[in-house]
Amino acid sequence: MRWGILGAANIAKKALIPALQRANAEIVAIASRSGEASQIAEEFGITKGYDAYEELLADPDVDAVYIPVPNHVHKEWVIAAAQAGKHILCEKPAALTVQDVEEMLEECRRNNVYFLEAFMYQFHPQHERVKELIIAGEIGEVQYMRATFSFMFDKTKDNIRLEKEKGGGALWDVGCYGLHSTMNILDSQPTEAQIMSHIDERFGIDTTSLINLTLENGKLAQIDCSFNAPVRNEYQVMGTKGKITVPHAYRPDNNNHRGVIIIENEDGQQEEVLEGDQYKLQVEAFMRIIENGGTFDDFHELTLHNVRMIEALYKQQNM
Repeated sequence: MRWGILGAANIAKKALIPALQRANAEIVAIASRSGEASQIAEEFGITKGYDAYEELLADPDVDAVYIPVPNHVHKEWVIAAAQAGKHILCEKPAALTVQDVEEMLEECRRNNVYFLEAFMYQFHPQHERVKELIIAGEIGEVQYMRATFSFMFDKTKDNIRLEKEKGGGALWDVGCYGLHSTMNILDSQPTEAQIMSHIDERFGIDTTSLINLTLENGKLAQIDCSFNAPVRNEYQVMGTKGKITVPHAYRPDNNNHRGVIIIENEDGQQEEVLEGDQYKLQVEAFMRIIENGGTFDDFHELTLHNVRMIEALYKQQNM
């Protein structure tokens, strides 16, 4: 599978291009509207650099594209890529409305190409292990889950996370992980949700949000996300006999790719360490499913539920 990179965002340069190379994927082209495509291509040993996205999509040597463009234009370029016959790995969130996601998926189906939203965290093996522990009854009957993702950055400098019209805000940027992982780990969708947010008067976006959920299976969940708190990226699952804590839930790559699972129950406390290069594993899963003629339907369901919930939560805040 030959890859093209549609955009020169930091996530592409720092995470996905290196991950593709670690996965021995062939990157044949990169496109950037900033005029730096040739420089980036030279830096990473990529054969072609284009100054327009359209040129890359017209390249017959490109089989699949990674799309890290700003959130508000995901739909535009996913549809363009689908119409060009390219398989698509698109940064999260897939789009800013569930209608847009549905239209994107329909266009991909119409053009017989595969689409996957790049929630890389879910490919780290620690999460499947958490599910196994829950099913094995290690913490009894699950009662609720708490998820948190936060970090701080300099808000006096330009940052796309602060631009409301481009899908900025803590919930779109990091709260989406808490929602996605809650539905993933507890295998259920919310039926009720409430949100409280701190809205920054300068930017009109939420810099901190707290969310309470009731799920279809009766479990409860709490999610918090923030641009105004120290770095945290963890979740806890509470049961009648104990709890499971995952302290590097979303960015184990910042912990030398080591996922940690702490189990506390009637037998005391145990710790398991699972290693996994989540960005590389995501790329490998994407290529493997396509090459084997598999399906991304389960991933699409999570994408749709996640975007639908975030859209509804922002409407509660009249945002």
